[in-house]
Amino acid sequence: MIAAREMQAQQTKIVRYFLIYPDFRVRVDDNSPVHYDAGVRRVDSQGMNWVLTFRILALDRKGRLIVFEHKWPHSYLQTVQRSEVLGELNEEYAEPLNALPGRLEVR
Repeated sequence: MIAAREMQAQQTKIVRYFLIYPDFRVRVDDNSPVHYDAGVRRVDSQGMNWVLTFRILALDRKGRLIVFEHKWPHSYLQTVQRSEVLGELNEEYAEPLNALPGRLEVR
């Protein structure tokens, strides 16, 4: 049997992921630090298909980590457009929240 105080120590931090920007934006705490990052990964063994994942990380009003995630699937031929697409995503989603580059983690 697990004692009550041991059970409390095993709680996990809740992370909520949002795919719709307006839903994410209304939940961001006004005093929260907001950061963004992006990652690219190959989704096939030949290297012809890629996915750019753009994330914005913030805290909600209860202090929980929330993440907005936007994915841009693209082919090898479109890889030259990555920086342009990343700039557009930054302008559309990160700048209105005054987000800084980097990651936000809750431990």
